[in-house]
Amino acid sequence: MEREELIDKFLHSELTPAEKEQFDDLLANDISFKEDLDLLSNLKNVAGAEDRDDLRKQMANFEAKIAANETKVVPLFNYKKLLVAASILLIISLGVISLLDPFGVSTNDLYASNFEPYKNVVTPIVRGTADDNEEIAAFSSYENKEYAVSAEQFGKLYEITQKPYFLLYQANALLAIDQTKEAIPLLEQHIALKDELIERGKWYLSLAYLKENQKEKAIQLLEDLSTNGTFKKGDVQKLLNQMK
Repeated sequence: MEREELIDKFLHSELTPAEKEQFDDLLANDISFKEDLDLLSNLKNVAGAEDRDDLRKQMANFEAKIAANETKVVPLFNYKKLLVAASILLIISLGVISLLDPFGVSTNDLYASNFEPYKNVVTPIVRGTADDNEEIAAFSSYENKEYAVSAEQFGKLYEITQKPYFLLYQANALLAIDQTKEAIPLLEQHIALKDELIERGKWYLSLAYLKENQKEKAIQLLEDLSTNGTFKKGDVQKLLNQMK
């Protein structure tokens, strides 16, 4: 059996008793075999078992093409060298990803996994109620996920009443339809008014900042919530940990 195949089967715990005997003999008496084993063991640890399994399948396919004369190769470019080259490419690609996204997870993914429109805690809707009341109409639109309509309705209600919570819900409606830039000044205004839903405003503003890649502002708000707030305490700390 080829040396590389022996090592490969050893790394996957697939050696038969006879192969194990051959493996132990080479390990005890052949220094270059031990060096090959150390190299491939380290590569397995770096690349991960699943990556290496996938690589092994690709190698088998590549070797089949060689046998069928479907591709040209340099004779010395053997299994071990191919594995080293592929693993180096994997490491480099991971490094590039890390440089492009220093937080390890994209801000869009973090936003998407944390954002959901804030529930209606202001004006509970009783089904069957006539919607001639403008506030009930706005929250009905919001609960029916008619976010563009409700955003306009909440905006008009704030102009008339100057009630801060309309800013919060208008901003949430805008976030739900990906109008993040329009939502940010509304949330900033809501927080400045310091109403009883201020922590909710800070949470949604931190998410809006995150969506717009304003990470430092998002972290500052989340740290304030973590230290001084009670709303979504666990989610706040989890998101902070993911961003740092």
